[in-house]
Amino acid sequence: MKNKSLAIITASIITASALILTAGLSLLNSAAIDETLPESDAPIESVVETPETPETPEIPEDVSDVEIDVEADTDEVILPDTEEEVENEESVSVYPDFEYAEGDAKTVYVDGDDVSNGVVIDVYSHKTGKLVGQLAFTSADISAYISSLMRIEFKPENELWIGEDVCQPLPEGDYRIEVYAGTWFSYTYGESGIFELTQCTLTFAGGEALTGYIDYLIADYIAELEAGNVEAPAAEDAVSKLLYGGLEGYWEGYFNEVCQMYIPAAGRHCDRFPYLENE
Repeated sequence: MKNKSLAIITASIITASALILTAGLSLLNSAAIDETLPESDAPIESVVETPETPETPEIPEDVSDVEIDVEADTDEVILPDTEEEVENEESVSVYPDFEYAEGDAKTVYVDGDDVSNGVVIDVYSHKTGKLVGQLAFTSADISAYISSLMRIEFKPENELWIGEDVCQPLPEGDYRIEVYAGTWFSYTYGESGIFELTQCTLTFAGGEALTGYIDYLIADYIAELEAGNVEAPAAEDAVSKLLYGGLEGYWEGYFNEVCQMYIPAAGRHCDRFPYLENE
């Protein structure tokens, strides 16, 4: 249990550190985001203005205060401009659309002047463990929005432990999605309700809006991928291999050139690819 407690503390520290990267940027872009999203934490409701009837000599009665009841169906929307918990968020069907510039993982995220502007989404096959797709673009707004959703939905008490120092793996599905956008997390495409903090490999319940937003961003890309219209990127261009000397080393162990010794894997708590199939 000591290791579990340490892992939980580590998860919280890592998440907080990642989110701090985008805190300043979020403030700078708050005006732009506020134009898209209301300040209230309540779902957006359509507003129907009560028409005012002009007074005429023939109609002396003032009817300007007459209330008209109109029933309107509205979609619930996550409001990511607050760190307070959004209650009763049973469904999220509307997300904001932000402008972005396309690029590649090396220039957008790894070599960028400000990593909080970079968004890279790596798509892996759960069956083969291979990198089969990658989306990379620059957008401070999208990065800040993702980080805001993480602040809302990440709750340390929701860790999914299934044994001593062992976490529940991500659900089975076609694709493992790894998101690098100021905060790093992974999930199974199309499967909400569970996500993994990529850096510390702990899984957590929740995150429906967080993973739903990424599904929304990449739905067309996944359709092209399944239609055979996407060329797989080079394996070495995965962010997990490029970033900070390689997150792959954190998961699998690596040879440290400074110490001239092999450093074993740093305690992965769930399998990265639990559904590999023999070829």
